[in-house]
Amino acid sequence: MKVIVCIDDDCGMLFNKRRQSRDSKVIENIRDFTDTLCITPFSSKLFDDAPYKVKIDEKMLEKASERDFCFVEDKDIASYEKEIDTLILYKWNRRYPSDFKFTLDLEKAGFSLASVLEFEGTSHEKITREVYNR
Repeated sequence: MKVIVCIDDDCGMLFNKRRQSRDSKVIENIRDFTDTLCITPFSSKLFDDAPYKVKIDEKMLEKASERDFCFVEDKDIASYEKEIDTLILYKWNRRYPSDFKFTLDLEKAGFSLASVLEFEGTSHEKITREVYNR
């Protein structure tokens, strides 16, 4: 499967069960490489107006095929490491308070950086998209 995660400079994903930030340019950028996106109910309001198909399922990571793209905000993906062949990280390039972090060790899991793209977001001057493959 292919997993998409947004993190800050300290690998933070959530603070007090809330997303740290959202940016409509990230949602648009995801459209560049997927026609269908798997999400949990937690992420559904981010994709209300998404110009592509969204499948909402609390157990999306358990059900995902190798071709599926899964946007993850509120789950630890470390236990799904073996099923992930592509990881796409959107980095906010700043630190936010966080109490839920991205824990997957990319080097240890055998991921290597395939590409980097920087773009201006609507809420952040610079957002960095890093794509890792195995």
